[in-house]
Amino acid sequence: MKKKFVRLACGLDIGKDKFRACFGRIDQSGHFTVKSGRFFDNTSSGIKAFLVWTKKHLTKLNPDNELPFQVLMETTGVYHESVCLAAYEAGLPVCLEVAKRVKRYLQSIGQYSKTDKLDAKGICQMGCERKFKLWKPCSPNILKLRTSLRHRKSLVNNKTRLSNQLHAMIYSAYTDKEVQSSIKRLIKQMEREIEKMEDLCMELYQADEILYKKLNPIINALKGVGVITALTVIAETNGFAQITSLKQLASYVGYDIIENQSGNSNKPTKISKQGNTRIRSQMYMAAVALIRTKEGPIYQFFLRIQQRNPKFYKVANVAVQRKLLLLIYTLYKNETQYDPLYHLKNKKKNSPELSPELYEIEQV
Repeated sequence: MKKKFVRLACGLDIGKDKFRACFGRIDQSGHFTVKSGRFFDNTSSGIKAFLVWTKKHLTKLNPDNELPFQVLMETTGVYHESVCLAAYEAGLPVCLEVAKRVKRYLQSIGQYSKTDKLDAKGICQMGCERKFKLWKPCSPNILKLRTSLRHRKSLVNNKTRLSNQLHAMIYSAYTDKEVQSSIKRLIKQMEREIEKMEDLCMELYQADEILYKKLNPIINALKGVGVITALTVIAETNGFAQITSLKQLASYVGYDIIENQSGNSNKPTKISKQGNTRIRSQMYMAAVALIRTKEGPIYQFFLRIQQRNPKFYKVANVAVQRKLLLLIYTLYKNETQYDPLYHLKNKKKNSPELSPELYEIEQV
């Protein structure tokens, strides 16, 4: 009896110079088989050859386009971007998965050895067994904004490192004036470059009429949330393009709650921190700025959390970070004005002001 296949997938293991492609399929009984595999150069010509190879197999194995198909690859810094964009422009359903989840999946099927061939096969099997969200590229303006903000953050980190180095040298028993002068010049140069990047970010922000219209009211209404913080959230999430819920956003940034309970053992809950660190670092500064104002319902929320955990300031600070992030998402998606008294006028359980998830994280 001829086997009936139900799903097709192409798994890619991306490297700097080349990548391994594996084309496979799965039948009704759940048995996975590899149809073909090949190495391609991670260059424009190699990517074109990969697209021809993929469409050739699709034409042969899925001529009527009846079987579900997806191209799956794991995130690898920037090495996967060219392949991902070329496959998307060629009309192929492209999916990205976090490298850590791919690793856990490969371990779950008993694959502990690591080679390009084995990894591509495992990713292909993962694509056959599971359905992933389709990847979409960022808009050119958002991409420029994200690149500029990331470079600015790198400059800020370098400036901080140099400032700490200068501080240590000033108070050291043995100092060198020439080295101090060199560090001071570098710090001034960093400050000039940071200012240039901030000006560029503002130009890109103001040039995008839709983004400015949706984001400016949020920046003006939410205390502690500045332009850089709001733009970082939008740029790192591609304007929340593929985020559909508050829970999904919290998980993406690393604010999802992790419980550890088994039998009589009930350890304190905590946030996962498995997410976008760039957003979390900006939300931390936003929370600190808001708490210093000592005004508004979010500050009252901070006080309530702190009263339950008087010894741990960070617990209440993280709660404020999470609350601010979810408010930005809600206001941006719904294009509504922030009302500090919303929770008093509309007492709904799913309100961002009254969500149980926001009040029950005193043990994060």
